[in-house]
Amino acid sequence: MINLRPASTADIPELIQIENQAFHSDRINRRSFKRFIKAGPHDLLIIEQQGKVHAYGLILYRRGTSLARIYSIAVAQTARGKGLAGLLLSALEEKAGERFCAYLRLEVNTQNAPAVHLYEKNGFKTIGMIKAYYEDGSDALRMEKKLHGKIRRVSKRIGYYQQTTDFTCGPAALMMALQHLHPDYTISRTEELQIWREATTIYMSSGHGGCSPQGLALSAWRRSCRVELYVNTLHTPFTDSVRDEQKKHVMQLVHAHFTDQINDSSVSYQEIDFSYEQVSALLARHKVALILISTWRFNRNKAPHWVTIVDSDEQFVYINDPDIVDEEPFTQTDYEYFPVERSVFYQIACFGRQKLRAMLILDR
Repeated sequence: MINLRPASTADIPELIQIENQAFHSDRINRRSFKRFIKAGPHDLLIIEQQGKVHAYGLILYRRGTSLARIYSIAVAQTARGKGLAGLLLSALEEKAGERFCAYLRLEVNTQNAPAVHLYEKNGFKTIGMIKAYYEDGSDALRMEKKLHGKIRRVSKRIGYYQQTTDFTCGPAALMMALQHLHPDYTISRTEELQIWREATTIYMSSGHGGCSPQGLALSAWRRSCRVELYVNTLHTPFTDSVRDEQKKHVMQLVHAHFTDQINDSSVSYQEIDFSYEQVSALLARHKVALILISTWRFNRNKAPHWVTIVDSDEQFVYINDPDIVDEEPFTQTDYEYFPVERSVFYQIACFGRQKLRAMLILDR
C-alpha cells in the first residue's frame, strides 16, 4: 500500500539517493533536506511503500504572499512509470490550497519532456523561459497554475528587473514601470544609478540614502510620464531613525527642494488619509503604480522598500519586487507578479513610526 506523508530525518539517506538518481546537477544536499524537514514556509512530502521511500515532492511558500512554488519532484528509478509524480503533484497542490495560495508556480528543465507533459496535463501554463538556469547550462520553463477561478490572468505582464544594489529598489521599481509605459525605454544599471542620484534623500539611519516619494515622482515626470503622487504626510520622509541633527537637516533641505521642484512641474501632488477605501479606489484604476512598503512580513526586516504594482483584482494586489534575496531557494519566480491579499497589502503599505504611506500612479 502507498503511504503519503511528511518527510522525517530518518528519510534523508533515501532522499539523497533519489536526488542523485533523478538529477545530474542542482541537487538538494543533506543540509537543505534537514532544513526543509523542519517546520517553516514549506512542505516536504514523501511516498513510501513497504517501508521504502520511492519519491518526494517539495513546495515552498513566500511569507506574506499568496504564492506557492513547487521546488522539486523526484522519483526513484525503480518506481518510475507508476504515476507517483502525479500523486505528489496533486498532494502539493492540495497543500497550497490549504494555505489559501492563489497561484502555484514552478521551474522545469526544457529538456525534461515527461515533467513538462505532466505539468501541462495538470493545468500549468508556460509564462516564460529562463536561459541557462541550471548548473549544466540548460534552460528552464517557468510555469504557473491558477488555484482560484476569480483570479485575474493578464496577457502581458510588466517586465521584471532586479535591483543591482541594496539601495536602488526605487529606481528598479520605476524602471519596470517606465519600460511598460514606454516600450522603447532602455533599462540599464547606469540608468538605475542615475535615478537614484536624482531621487535619493542623501541620508538614512546608516548607509546609502533611500529614494523619497517626491524624488521618484520627479524622476518619472522627467521621463515623460504623467505622475500622480499621493502621500499621507507632507513631512520629510525617513527621518524617524536619524539621530544626527545635521543629517536630518540635510534631508529636510533635500525634501524642501523636491517639493519646490514638484510645484514647478505637472506632477499631481496630494495629501490623503490613505484609508483602505482610498487605496482600493486608486488600485481599481489599473494604472501602473509604485508604492512604499515595509518588508517585515516578507523577511522580518523593517526596511522601507519600493515595489511596482502591476495589477489588482477584487481579492489580490499583484507585485513586482525588485529585491530578490540572493540565497537558495529564492528565484525571480517568487518575486515577479506575486499576489498579496488586499487586506495584507494595506498593512504592509506603511513604513516607520510616522506610518508613512506613499503611492505614485503613472501613465503615458
